[in-house]
Amino acid sequence: MDEKKILKIKEAIKRNFEQSPTQYETFERKCGFFSALNSTLIDTLDIQRNLKVLDIGCGTGASSKQILSAIPGSEVWGLDNSPAMLEIARNSNPNPSRLRFIEGDAGDLVNCVKERMDIVIYSASIFLIPDYEASLNQAWSLLEPGGKLGLTYMVGVFENGGENAFVCADDHARTNLSQKKPVELDSLTLFLNDLFSNVTSLVRDFSCDKEMLRDFFSIPAMSAGLYPSLVYEDRLKMLEALFSHLRCDKMSFRWNLITALK
Repeated sequence: MDEKKILKIKEAIKRNFEQSPTQYETFERKCGFFSALNSTLIDTLDIQRNLKVLDIGCGTGASSKQILSAIPGSEVWGLDNSPAMLEIARNSNPNPSRLRFIEGDAGDLVNCVKERMDIVIYSASIFLIPDYEASLNQAWSLLEPGGKLGLTYMVGVFENGGENAFVCADDHARTNLSQKKPVELDSLTLFLNDLFSNVTSLVRDFSCDKEMLRDFFSIPAMSAGLYPSLVYEDRLKMLEALFSHLRCDKMSFRWNLITALK
């Protein structure tokens, strides 16, 4: 992907997240979804105490605070490119001596982070980083020997029979749904296997109802992934049309959890 396209994607993603802090926080307080997702990743990493952790794509800081609580004696750096999200993170920081928030570009880690890390985590963010190869190369360079990488990748929403629920619904809704991501899972997995050792991937399905999924995809940054060419108000109209054609009340929200060792 050329640099102009990467920059255009990054600017669009940043704009969408700048519009999202309040709805993001409201959704998480109501559903606790990201907390459940991050707990699964932390458990999978089998993290010990007194470690330095970089949380890339920390948003409003919920994931960083969760890491701080889960790892006794840890120091955590949360990085995000959205000032609006980071304002909430900084205003609710429970321990500034051990938890620091950095505004910066995930593709320019070496100029944002000066510490060596024991753990690098991409909190539901890797699939939104168009220059993910540069980001992962720099994450690798920041990790201590034997350090660990952990990331969560959003795959999609599926019916119990295994069919993609949104694709099936859009066969009738005709909303011009996009299923593209800046980073495709197959390419990401191949790159990780070339860069790291002991790469493992776990598929995790979270049972969700229509209301929870509607709340999630109504967040401006999340709706943009489905309808990237539309303004937010028009995205919401397309979402209502899409959700009116979903065939199930309960669905599986599928994520890949990937861990790797330097």
